[in-house]
Amino acid sequence: MTPTRTIQSFIDAKKENLSPSEEVWNSLKGFRKWNEPELIGLRNASGYYPDIYFEAGMDETIAKLLAKFQERVVPHKF
Repeated sequence: MTPTRTIQSFIDAKKENLSPSEEVWNSLKGFRKWNEPELIGLRNASGYYPDIYFEAGMDETIAKLLAKFQERVVPHKF
């Protein structure tokens, strides 16, 4: 399951007052391997559904991962 589809499936399940599937939870466990846009989406989804953060310190981990992406950005002039 793609990270984007994982987040969307989680949101859909919560909107219908259902528990997210095991596949969604398993995919969420691999968030450390996700790219920057997916991590930003995960962080945004947590604003509406805070229980998407299933482990302690997950927000700090995401912040560190996003900081690593920012380190790769090379400034340039036009």
